[in-house]
Amino acid sequence: MDMTRRVTRNQNDDVASSSMTIKTDDVGPWSYLNDDVLLLVMMQLGVIDFVAFSGVCKSWRSVALRNRKSFMASKPPMLTRICGDLNKNKKFRVDDHEGRKFKTIIPHSADWHYQRLTSCYLILFRWTTKEYWLVNPITRHELIFPPIPWKTDYDSRSVLVFSPSISKSVFVVLAHSQIWFSIEDEGTWNHVSSFDLEFCRDLHLFKGKIYTIDTNNFNLCEFRLNPEPKVTLLETKNLPDDPEILFPQLVSCGENLYLMGSSVYAEKFNVFKLDFGEMEWVHFEDTRDECGFFLSEENYSAAVKPELWADPWSHYEAYDIDNGGEHEKILFSAIRGWYFPHECENVNLIEES
Repeated sequence: MDMTRRVTRNQNDDVASSSMTIKTDDVGPWSYLNDDVLLLVMMQLGVIDFVAFSGVCKSWRSVALRNRKSFMASKPPMLTRICGDLNKNKKFRVDDHEGRKFKTIIPHSADWHYQRLTSCYLILFRWTTKEYWLVNPITRHELIFPPIPWKTDYDSRSVLVFSPSISKSVFVVLAHSQIWFSIEDEGTWNHVSSFDLEFCRDLHLFKGKIYTIDTNNFNLCEFRLNPEPKVTLLETKNLPDDPEILFPQLVSCGENLYLMGSSVYAEKFNVFKLDFGEMEWVHFEDTRDECGFFLSEENYSAAVKPELWADPWSHYEAYDIDNGGEHEKILFSAIRGWYFPHECENVNLIEES
């Protein structure tokens, strides 16, 4: 459509009015913006604004989907909160470091109990049917796993992994001194029993293998799914003997595996790195490693290199790593839990040889 606009202006009393015509017939809608320009704009957004950006139109959504992994990888952790009792649908909320909030309702979740997070998936459990339901509140991808054959408890630990050989997700749960696992869409559970799992807590995927930590002596147990399910005890030396490690969690950063622990009231924190060559735990202060630890006692924790989100770290309340010697404020604690956008698009691949 040929559109013109006439603007009349009076410059001085002795100057006659003049007019100019601006042709705007070559101005297109916002959806016609160049993809490179859209990408530059998108990468400046926060996760909350990204969700809105991807819903503007088809072309904007296309740019968002193609670049979602790189976008998420550039965003720092966000605080999470799950609201709603058993009679109401769960409300998922995340707050970014700038105070912006994203809220969404998880449909059909009224009778589901929220347990924790794994790789950006909310782990929900229904007491009536004994089923697990995993849903990613950002991507909306979801998985349903069959009723469990073991007695339910609140202390079960779990991790979602992906098997390249069968191209399916596998949900692994540590419960009652056994490791249970269910393959996506197969509708069954299998398990591996081992005396070594009696005092084990936590499950963590590191370099394609699943590890759990023995809270009695801080030895590792390695779980392999293929070629056949198996648990192997990995004895370690220089075991941490600090009685304050009451909530041990395994986290990893790059090529390193760490053990994190805190006191009951999160007043004291300890971090140890495993030297796989010597199979011994090393105090973090002796490693010269540079990374930040994001701890959540009831949810999902992680270790992250500082260069990933160097600037936004100043927005978090930091705590000391109490391994003795000089303390550095590199630990960030949140009872509510952390949500890590950079893991939203990651696939937890398990090693299959």
